[in-house]
Amino acid sequence: MGNRGNAAWLLLLSLKVFGMKKGDPDAPTDLKCYQSVPSNIVNCSWSTREPPDADTTHVLYYKSLKFHPGNPPKRGAVGKQNWLLIEKGNMQQGDNYSVWVETNRSTAGIATSAKLNFSLDEIVKPPPPDLEPVEFESSVATVRWTNPQWSESLHHQALTCALRYKMSKDHSWTYLSEEHVEQAGHDLEDLKPFTSYEVQVQCIPDTRKGFWSEWSSSQTFVTPEAAPLGQVDVWQKVGVSEKGVPSRFLLWKVPDPEAARGIILDYKVVFQDRDKNITTTVCLCCHAALPLSANYAWVSARNSVKSSLPANLSLEQADLPGPEEVEVMALPGLGPRVMWKPSASSRWLQPEEYVVEWREEISSNPAGQLLNWTRSPRGNSSALLRGDFRAKVPYLVCVYAVYAHGSSASVPVRAYFKEGAPTAAPQALQERSISPTASLISWEEIPLGDRNGHITRYTLYLGHPTLRNAKANRTIAVGAAKRSYSLSDLMPGTSYQLCMTGSTSAGEGVPSPVHHFRTPDSHWWTFMAAILFLGFLLFLAFLVVLVNYRWVLDFCRKILPPWCWEKIPDPGHSGVTQRIHEHSAAPGMDALSQCLAKFPEEIDIVEIKEPAPEQTMPLAPVEISGYEKRFMPTLEELERLA
Repeated sequence: MGNRGNAAWLLLLSLKVFGMKKGDPDAPTDLKCYQSVPSNIVNCSWSTREPPDADTTHVLYYKSLKFHPGNPPKRGAVGKQNWLLIEKGNMQQGDNYSVWVETNRSTAGIATSAKLNFSLDEIVKPPPPDLEPVEFESSVATVRWTNPQWSESLHHQALTCALRYKMSKDHSWTYLSEEHVEQAGHDLEDLKPFTSYEVQVQCIPDTRKGFWSEWSSSQTFVTPEAAPLGQVDVWQKVGVSEKGVPSRFLLWKVPDPEAARGIILDYKVVFQDRDKNITTTVCLCCHAALPLSANYAWVSARNSVKSSLPANLSLEQADLPGPEEVEVMALPGLGPRVMWKPSASSRWLQPEEYVVEWREEISSNPAGQLLNWTRSPRGNSSALLRGDFRAKVPYLVCVYAVYAHGSSASVPVRAYFKEGAPTAAPQALQERSISPTASLISWEEIPLGDRNGHITRYTLYLGHPTLRNAKANRTIAVGAAKRSYSLSDLMPGTSYQLCMTGSTSAGEGVPSPVHHFRTPDSHWWTFMAAILFLGFLLFLAFLVVLVNYRWVLDFCRKILPPWCWEKIPDPGHSGVTQRIHEHSAAPGMDALSQCLAKFPEEIDIVEIKEPAPEQTMPLAPVEISGYEKRFMPTLEELERLA
C-alpha cells in the first residue's frame, strides 16, 4: 500500500510541476505552410482535437529569423477555422521564417504548437498542369502537358512531374513516379484496345523542395479498335411457331467489350444442310432462322479491323442419353444453382461440355420468352445461373450434354428463383356421394401463373353450419400430387361446407369459394342397396340357367303340367294348310275379277248357295315345312321312348 501511495503522490507532483491539469487544451499538430503560385499567398493549416462545443480561439504567429522583431506579427482564426492566409507582401523572398500556433481556451489555458521554420523558396506549390489531347500511334498513347503559369522566365525552378492513369470504370489508379515519366510527354503502352481511360499529372520543383501540385483535371481517351478475341457463344432453339409449324433458330450472345475490342458491325452466319450444301448470310444481332434440314452452323463477329474466329455448332440430336436427376436450388443473393448427374445408361459418353438453358415458362412480355444459356466444363456437375431472375415466376431449365456430332437433353424441370404464396385456389371443386357417410372430393390444379411456387400440399376445410364437433369440422392436409380425396365418417342427411387452399414453401394461398353439399339419407341408401342386390340375384340366376339349360328344362317338365311344355301344332302357321287354301280359291277369284273388269256397271251380283260337292278335289302332296319339323320327335327323344 505504501508503494501505491508514493506513486500517486509523485504523479500529482509531476502534473503540478509541468502545469497540466484537467481540461488543458491539446496543442495543434501537423502545422504546414505552402506558397501557391501565381497568387504567392502563404497558406498555413493545422490539426486540432478540440471537442465541437469547446470555446477555443487559434492565433498564428510568424516572424523573420533574420531581423528578430520584438513582437512577431500574428493572425487570428475565425471560429473553428484551422487555416490562415499570409500575404506575401508581409514576407521577403529569400528570408527564413518561423511560424507557430497558439490555442486558447477560456476555461483551460493556452497550448502552443511546435514551431515550423522555412524559407519561401522551400514551400512553393506549383499550379496543376494542363493536359493536351492524347495522341495515338499504333497502340501507343502519348500524353503531353503544359504549365503556362510556371516558367523559368518568371524565376521559377524547373518542374518534374508524376503521372497516374486508370480505366474509366475502375477506381484504383496506376501510379508512375517522376523517375519513370518523361517530362516533355509520356507514352502509355500495353493498354487494352477500345477501352476508355483517364490520365492525370502533378508536378513539383525539380529541387524536390516544396510541395506537389494538385492533380490535373482528368483527360479521357479511348484506345483504337483491334481484332475480336475468342469466338461467339452460339446455341440453337428448336420449337413450334405461332402457326404450329416446326422452326429452328440459331442464337448467339453479344461479345463482351474485352472480347469485341471494338464496335461489332455484323455477324457472318454459315450453315450446311444434310446434302452438304453451304449457305452464307450476314445478320445483325442476335439470331437467324435456319431450315430444319440444316445440321451444322458457323458464326463469326466482325468489327472495323477484322472478324473473329468462327464458332461452330452441330445442330443434330445425338443418339445418346442426356443428363439425369436435374435439380435447381435457389441461392439468395447469387441465383439458381442447377445440379445434375450423368446418365446411368451403359451408352453414356463423357461430353465435350454441358449447356444449361432456361427461359420463363409463361410470360406476356416477349423479352421473357428469350432463351438464356450458360456453358459448363465437361467435368462439372453443377452450374450457377446468372441473370435477372424474377420472383414468383416459373422457369423451365434443361441441361444438354454437347458432343462433336450433336447434343442430348435432360428432362426439363420447373424452377422458381423466389417463391410466394399462391394467389388463386384449386379450381372446379366437386363432390360425389359414395355412401351416406362418405363422399369423394375432386378438384383441378391451380393455374400455373397463380401458383407462385411449387405446390407442397393442399388443405381441405370441412365445416358444418351449426355443429361444432370434431367430425363435422375438420382440416385435412392432402399431398400435392393428388386430385381427389375421400371424406369418410360423415353423418347421413347432413349439409356440409367445404373450401380448399394450396400452399408453397412461402405459405398458404387464398381459399376457394365455399362449396355446399349434402349427404344422402340412410333409408334411401338402403332402398337403393336392396334394388341393386335383387338385380344382382336375377343376373346370377340368368347365368345359372344359361349354363345348365338342359337340366333346368328337364326339371320344369317334371313339376309343370303338360300343357306348359308339350309341343302342340298350330294349324294357322302350317304351310300345308296355306297351300290348300291358295289352290282352291285361286280359279274362282280369277274369273270373277275378269267379269268385273269387263262389265263393271251391268252385272248384278247374286248370292248362290250350292250344296257341297260329293267329290272333293285331290289334295296336293303334303310337303313338310320347317314349322312342322319343330314338332317332330328328335332322335334323342325316340331313343328315350324306346
